[in-house]
Amino acid sequence: MTGQGKPGRNWARAIVATLGVLVVSAVAAEFTARIFFDLETLQYRRGYQPMFVSGDYHYLMPNEQLAYVPGGPVALGYHEGRFGLYYDAATPPPHSSTTLTDFLYAHRHSRYRAADIDRITCAEPDATLVHVLGGSVAQGFSADETPDTWHVRLEGLLRNRLRRQDVYVFNGAMGSFVSVQEKLAYHLAVTPRRASLVLFVNGYNDVTIPANSAVRPGDPFQIGLRYSQLFNDGFIWWFARHSAIAHTILQNAFNAQVIEFRRRLNEDDAIFAQQADAITDIYVENMNEVLGACEVRGQPCLVAIQPARSVTAANIGVRVDDILSQKRILQLYALLLEKVAASPHRDKYIDLTKVFDRGEKLQLYADSVHPNYAGQQVLANALLAPALAALRSAKFAPPLPDRCRKKP
Repeated sequence: MTGQGKPGRNWARAIVATLGVLVVSAVAAEFTARIFFDLETLQYRRGYQPMFVSGDYHYLMPNEQLAYVPGGPVALGYHEGRFGLYYDAATPPPHSSTTLTDFLYAHRHSRYRAADIDRITCAEPDATLVHVLGGSVAQGFSADETPDTWHVRLEGLLRNRLRRQDVYVFNGAMGSFVSVQEKLAYHLAVTPRRASLVLFVNGYNDVTIPANSAVRPGDPFQIGLRYSQLFNDGFIWWFARHSAIAHTILQNAFNAQVIEFRRRLNEDDAIFAQQADAITDIYVENMNEVLGACEVRGQPCLVAIQPARSVTAANIGVRVDDILSQKRILQLYALLLEKVAASPHRDKYIDLTKVFDRGEKLQLYADSVHPNYAGQQVLANALLAPALAALRSAKFAPPLPDRCRKKP
């Protein structure tokens, strides 16, 4: 009579076999998801910035590679250790907090890096220096080549009209920034330097990013993601970086939340009115604070409220929706302009929302907000007169910053 195996050993074999089947099935499912359905693991497009939440756009890469992008911790002097990034006391230290903002001048359409700006500022004390801040439209994001950007044309126009070559337009704008980030950029990147004029080109991101990413009015678009990574179970984020299936589940959950957020803004008048009032309050507060600081410093500053395709379409009698319905976008812009008109600094605002209503109209846009080559030229032309007026009305030249007096 053949003896039967021990029950415990049989159970162990069954468990091992089941686990083996599960592992093989998971690997097969993951392989199928990646090869046949083109699903990807969690990748990142923007670096982390300690003060600004998000930085410049970079093509998809694993999270750990973002440490090495311009403005990342490695560029700031932190070195990769066994379990993290550490600052070595032997590393040459910075002598200014503006190094935290160097990434603003390192994007693909910025012709002057932070070091160039400091060199020009100190070496040419009589030069006219214009600093541009804002989001991707201010950055010239949609231009095919840097010479096609509106700020390059504006620099050329200013040099021609002022009849001098020492006029520089420094592009410190950053894609997806909202007014709170631009306010930080002004205080951290511009005020320690010399600026003959500070020009903000913005408004659209403040109006649309809450609906774009389901964040609070005024918050940077990635802040919900950062909160999730810091305060939620870290396993799901680790899993999403290694599993295309897990990433897809996570992404679908996020997308569902955003879609519901947009639906409520589009369909619920009370909720929309509450959100719209907060969005516009925060934008005007941030810009008024900057304009007030400029006034105290005796520094010319202007805020240009940028156009949007759905607004231009409405102005010429065409229906074009955006992240929200055209109706909601128009309501947001109207409320924003109403509060700007009531601002004590209203004469420092420029309304560009009708700048594309003539000529090629909607053909001046590359997408819902970014101007194409022709649109970039129109934008520069529209900003020339107010920029000249601001520069000519300056009562005195900005003083040389202290950093120019320090020995190297």
